[in-house]
Amino acid sequence: MRVRLGVTRRAHARPAAALRLPAAYDLLDVPAAAGRRVLLQLERLGTPLGPVLTVPAGHGVDGSRLRFFVEAGTTASFLGDLKELGWEPADTDVRTIGVVLAADTPLPAAGSPRWVRPPETVPEGRPERGAVLPPARLLLGALAHACRRGEQRGPLFAGSRVG
Repeated sequence: MRVRLGVTRRAHARPAAALRLPAAYDLLDVPAAAGRRVLLQLERLGTPLGPVLTVPAGHGVDGSRLRFFVEAGTTASFLGDLKELGWEPADTDVRTIGVVLAADTPLPAAGSPRWVRPPETVPEGRPERGAVLPPARLLLGALAHACRRGEQRGPLFAGSRVG
């Protein structure tokens, strides 16, 4: 079921808040285990993050994956950015999904992709501005490292606990 974010599914109910996403965004798609380790570490460091969606196996993917929402157009230089950071694209399991329009974003339903880190909400009556998303490059190094380390099943940083 595809609905425009910010529109309630119950026509009779007046929404108290709406989900806020920018008009367009890109996605960084990584294996779920690696993505969760990076998400935990980046949140602890106070890194500005956007929404993160989990996509279970069977929804067009082989295994469970996380999708990090990043600024539109910032994955265009993905291959060059990876190489500049010292990574060969074939050595990591980071994928990109370029420019997605918010109007085409599916609202997660039961048994489907779910928000790990939901978009901000906008209280009713407050002016909507587009959510600020990080550029892909801000997350790329940590995600590439975690995807490579994921093959070794080790923690991202010494003393890290993966739960």
